[in-house]
Amino acid sequence: MKCLQLLLPMTLLGAIPTAHGAIVYSGLQNIAIPYSFSGVYVNIQTLGTSFNQPADFDTSPWLNLDFGGVDISNGVLISPIVIGVGLDQVTNLSGGSAVGPAASFASSPNASTTHLGPAVDQFQSNAPGYIGFSFNASPAGPAKYGWMRISINDSGTGNGTVHDWAYEDVAGTSLPAGVVPEPTGLALILWGMGSVLLRRVRAR
Repeated sequence: MKCLQLLLPMTLLGAIPTAHGAIVYSGLQNIAIPYSFSGVYVNIQTLGTSFNQPADFDTSPWLNLDFGGVDISNGVLISPIVIGVGLDQVTNLSGGSAVGPAASFASSPNASTTHLGPAVDQFQSNAPGYIGFSFNASPAGPAKYGWMRISINDSGTGNGTVHDWAYEDVAGTSLPAGVVPEPTGLALILWGMGSVLLRRVRAR
């Protein structure tokens, strides 16, 4: 009963889409990254996924993660933040890191295979980390910035995971890695209503 009392306001809040400013959030996705050559393709703008290269891979912002996330590649319209010789290693950003025009982005298209390892800017197996990226909605469009949270699985058998992502819909505007929109006014009202109901249940 106590669990239900605690979950009531949380359920009411979680049932309402959140939005704040111009941040577009995917919501929790938990998309499997198969340990295969094709892996999974994720369109950060449409939320589309595919297990084969989409026909619009170079005309829409798709990221391709394969072999459990050990390989990360991108098309023409999206570029991850990179580091290393040749600037091709996708960087594991810490939460709160700025994603914006000051970062170093891959020259599209790009493929990263050295982002898994013990260094601070590398991903560790089965530990969530952040990819920062810039993308264009169209070839002539201005750059927008965002992040994607992933977990890599290099066991050779299991799947990696694309957890979620977000981007700033105002072109040229930075955002911190991991930031999500704040609750809307309606969601906060429902949260308050849930708290009132919780107090009444406890009073009984």
